[in-house]
Amino acid sequence: MASLLTTQGLSKSFGQTRALHDVSLTIEAGKVYTVLGENGSGKSTLVKVLSGILPADRGTLRVDGNTITPSGPADMIAAGVTVVLQEVLVAHNRCGLDNVEIGRNNLWSFRGAHRQRREKIESLVNSLSARPIDLDAPAGNLPLNEQQVLVIARGFLAQPKILILDEVTAALDLADRDKLFQALRAFCADGGAVLFISHRMPEIIDISDEVLMMQNGRNTGRFCARDITATNLLAHLAQEAHDG
Repeated sequence: MASLLTTQGLSKSFGQTRALHDVSLTIEAGKVYTVLGENGSGKSTLVKVLSGILPADRGTLRVDGNTITPSGPADMIAAGVTVVLQEVLVAHNRCGLDNVEIGRNNLWSFRGAHRQRREKIESLVNSLSARPIDLDAPAGNLPLNEQQVLVIARGFLAQPKILILDEVTAALDLADRDKLFQALRAFCADGGAVLFISHRMPEIIDISDEVLMMQNGRNTGRFCARDITATNLLAHLAQEAHDG
């Protein structure tokens, strides 16, 4: 599979705290990668650097072989990298349809745009939700899990090459999580790649093609599909805690 994203020597500090230290990774098309580590391991900082929210202090970041020094999330979105954060970020007074479309101005410029727009977004939301969502209702009136579906749909609507999901299942029920996992597998089958952040072991075992381990801002291990078991992952975490 082709490498969609690579980093080499990625580092980030906040004062005397080194949040990332020489992180190197490769994300290939067609795979779901999970980043696993204890609180403070650097997962959130890695997500924010890869999505352009934070600048790296040093190191290289390449997407499709092109070196990128993003000045913000818009640069990474343009390069094909979209992030959905754990926080459920919706405009409460705007309808569900508008919430999915936030940030996608001028996406619909053809005749009959309203009908086409609605059909596309309805299809996308239905692929992610275990039940119908009222897209005409203000998003603030919807249950939290449905709000999160809208936010995830917004990420898919950007048509990324790489979709980064940071603990997004925390707000989903099991049925919606299963629908999301189906959508992620289809996305990867079409040539995309997913970077998934979760601490829930059953989810990690279910969805991951590879697991990237982190501790104290460093890469500490990599597990391929055949080795992704609760026993192996927990043993690695326990060893990290002992060594740390």
